[in-house]
Amino acid sequence: NFDINYLLDLTTYSFVGMGSIILLFISFILFIKISFGHFLDKAFKRNQLITIYWTSSLLSVIIGHFFLGINALLTSWVLLVILAFSFKTTSKLSFYRSAFLVLVVSLTTSWGFIHHGKEKEKINKEFIAKKLSKERNPVAEYLFEEIAAKIEQDTFIINNISTYWNDKSKVDNHIINHYFGGFWNKYDINIISPCRENDSIIVEGNKSVNCLTFFQEKIAKEIDDPYQINETLNFLYSDEGISSYLAKLKISTTLHSEQKEWFLFIELFPKNFSKTEGYPELLLNEKDVTSQLNTNQYSYAKYKKGKLIDNVGKYNYAIELSDEFRFDKNGLFIRQLTDGSAYHVIYQSDKNTTIILSSPEKTIFNYITTFSYFFIITSLLVLIIGLFFKISPFNWQLALTNFSTKIQIFIISSIFLSFILFSWGTSYYIKEQYIEKNKTQLAEKVQSILIELEHKLGDKKTLTSNMTDEMTYYLVKFSNVFYTDINLYDTKGVLLATSRPEIYERGLISTQMNPEAYQGIHLQKKSNFTHNENIGGLSYLSTYVPFRNEKNEILAYLNLPYFAKQNELENELSSFYTSLINIYGLLFLISTIIAVFFANYISEPVRMIKNKISALQLGKSYDLLEWQSNDEIGALVFEYNKKVLELEKNATLLIKSERESAWREMAKQVAHEIKNPLTPMKLSIQQLQKLATDDAVDIKERIDRTAKTLIEQIDTLTNIANEFSNFAKMPKTQEEKFNLIPIIETTLDLYKGESVEISFSEKCNGEAAIVADKNQLSRVFSNLIKNAIQAIPEDVFGKIDVTVITKDTHFLITIKDNGIGISEHQKDKIFVPNFTTKSTGMGLGLAMVKNSIENANGRIWFETKENVGTTFFIELPKT
Repeated sequence: NFDINYLLDLTTYSFVGMGSIILLFISFILFIKISFGHFLDKAFKRNQLITIYWTSSLLSVIIGHFFLGINALLTSWVLLVILAFSFKTTSKLSFYRSAFLVLVVSLTTSWGFIHHGKEKEKINKEFIAKKLSKERNPVAEYLFEEIAAKIEQDTFIINNISTYWNDKSKVDNHIINHYFGGFWNKYDINIISPCRENDSIIVEGNKSVNCLTFFQEKIAKEIDDPYQINETLNFLYSDEGISSYLAKLKISTTLHSEQKEWFLFIELFPKNFSKTEGYPELLLNEKDVTSQLNTNQYSYAKYKKGKLIDNVGKYNYAIELSDEFRFDKNGLFIRQLTDGSAYHVIYQSDKNTTIILSSPEKTIFNYITTFSYFFIITSLLVLIIGLFFKISPFNWQLALTNFSTKIQIFIISSIFLSFILFSWGTSYYIKEQYIEKNKTQLAEKVQSILIELEHKLGDKKTLTSNMTDEMTYYLVKFSNVFYTDINLYDTKGVLLATSRPEIYERGLISTQMNPEAYQGIHLQKKSNFTHNENIGGLSYLSTYVPFRNEKNEILAYLNLPYFAKQNELENELSSFYTSLINIYGLLFLISTIIAVFFANYISEPVRMIKNKISALQLGKSYDLLEWQSNDEIGALVFEYNKKVLELEKNATLLIKSERESAWREMAKQVAHEIKNPLTPMKLSIQQLQKLATDDAVDIKERIDRTAKTLIEQIDTLTNIANEFSNFAKMPKTQEEKFNLIPIIETTLDLYKGESVEISFSEKCNGEAAIVADKNQLSRVFSNLIKNAIQAIPEDVFGKIDVTVITKDTHFLITIKDNGIGISEHQKDKIFVPNFTTKSTGMGLGLAMVKNSIENANGRIWFETKENVGTTFFIELPKT
């Protein structure tokens, strides 16, 4: 059983089956993601994939529905899954993809189980309708097997059967009173005159036929499968739709030493086919119990010749069969009522008999409930799978500290706790009310029966076992009137008579009164004693009252075991729990959705403030927050804006101070760098002055050499001025979204003519979208490649490897060379302005690189080993 709407009827196998199918769908989707996602992402663009999806869906609707009989909706969902999981294949599932996965699997599985449930219910109804048309009763068949043996051995019947025609009612009354009370009152008993093997009987048309031959032909003509229940009992089903049992009992007698065999035929016609209640179910073995029809969820009715003869359940059937349920041929006929209140299966076994089996029509609430259950189960399974295989976006540590998650957990936990408390309190109340109601009914019923018994037996001085038949007669009579089982115990606690002797004969209940009841009613002299008793695992209410005669003397103790309707409590609780769980299942789903949106709405201002604070950087503009409400969040926003203004003011002063300090340091460095070429220039000019006074012979050559030296030093001063100017006049950052790959490839092409081998590889499908200043990043890569080339000694074949790989939230660029590396004492100063490891330049290049990378919200670092090489790492965030 997979019907979620009857939750308490589900077994362990039901949940295992549902979980297995859900896991199968999840596995299928993950298989699609792993197997096809990367291929489709590489082979097609987004617009192409969307076009393929809609085209395939349309074709699946046409071909599947009209030619193959395949449900197009399922095919479309499969294609939608392929489409959704084909973009940007990563090792983890995003939150939205996980939610989409849960939604698709929940819709698919709930739709599948609903469809399966309808088909199974239809088959089950057909089976039950056919069984109901046969009207067989396993309880009656089981009980009659024991009764038959007792009748055949009954000495009263053996002694009187030969004179049966002298006083027919004498034997008939004995058989009915002794063997067909209680349970058998639901049957009309017809005892046919006994006959011997060669006796004849008169039938229709005033014909004389052999007795045994007549009944054997009757059985052969009307018997239905199975042909014979046992040696004595047969089930008959006539063309007119009349079902009955026919028993053939053999009575052996001895008269004047002559043994004769009599055959006694008994017909049992069911008055109706309502469910058996009370003791008899306890007599069935497991096979008999499982063979009984499970009709708790259905209403059903039986019509004979268009007239309603019996009905069971809540559905209100018409007294006469309407035309829409009539049809000319025998067989199965299915139709849904026009009012939409019920779904019917109509089975006409013959031209006179019609069985209608009905169940409430499924409403939109049932479908939503089913979906909500599968949504919850699928969510839990996806979460478990994601955490186990480390593909889930959910972070437990973050969740436990996340403000919005705490709100969601609080809301969902409150609903779950209210469900536990409400279900416990209501079920306790229902049980108590049910017990009180039963006690009240028992008290009223036992008083009514007590009055009737006092009227019949109140004139007796004592009640003994010799009066068992008389007492049994009255108990059976009152049992049928008041629809309850009745027992009568003597003052010693021994059973005197009962309306259900079968239970005691089978030894299921002792003939001694319950000790606790005997102590309460006899020793403690209570006027009424009610408590719970048990038969095996069955618990039931049982009440005892003293039975007094006209002289107010206690003759016996009257007992009413009220377990015949114990299933009412189970049905009531089952219905309550099913409805409650259905409602809370739907409420849980709705509350989860509301909790997510509500928590996000509540935490949005906090998240906004967090993002603003995390975006604060010295030297950049500060955005103030706007909040209309004058609440706690408004106060927080006001304080934030106040502190931001103070921070901006202090940051401006700090930046100004740092800039002045930096320029002072830079001025010192520039002065130092300028002094270096000025000294040789001064010396060269002094030498020229000396040459002018010495009138040296090689004056021309010496002037040329001095001029060359001066020109070299002037060039050095020019380079210093240019580098300083470039650093001081770095343009303002112009951010834009662009693909990083072409920028790197263009930069590398500029250095392909150098005497080094430059290789490039990328693992991001040619797409590395970032937001930064394109010109600055171009200079960054140019500077790093140039430095790498300059770091390679002339006697070493140079190799530079550039790679780009994608991570969860960023791209990682590596530039690796096989140069001389960076010494240990130089590592900490590599990004410091005016520091350089080369013999030329001011050391401003890497400082500019670091500044450009940080402007793009990235970071740069390096790893190096002397005489082996250096690798620079650049990390830039994805868009």
